[in-house]
Amino acid sequence: MFMKYALYYYDACPFCQRVLAALPKVTVDVEKRNVMQNRSFSEQQYKATGRTTVPCLLIEENGKETWMYESADIIRYLQSR
Repeated sequence: MFMKYALYYYDACPFCQRVLAALPKVTVDVEKRNVMQNRSFSEQQYKATGRTTVPCLLIEENGKETWMYESADIIRYLQSR
């Protein structure tokens, strides 16, 4: 099973900071995609979900994409991996 993770965030978002602070404690690699530094990340998220809300975790599993919102849910999910 192939899993890939990407976190859509921006620095001034306190909920994003909560997730970013938890990343060093998780055992999976999470690519960080700052939507303010690279607008194409924001456009990709909007195209896939119809939303630009951050933090947002993109979970790719065997070619299937799942998008997860809510900082507490993202942290809980990543800690369980």
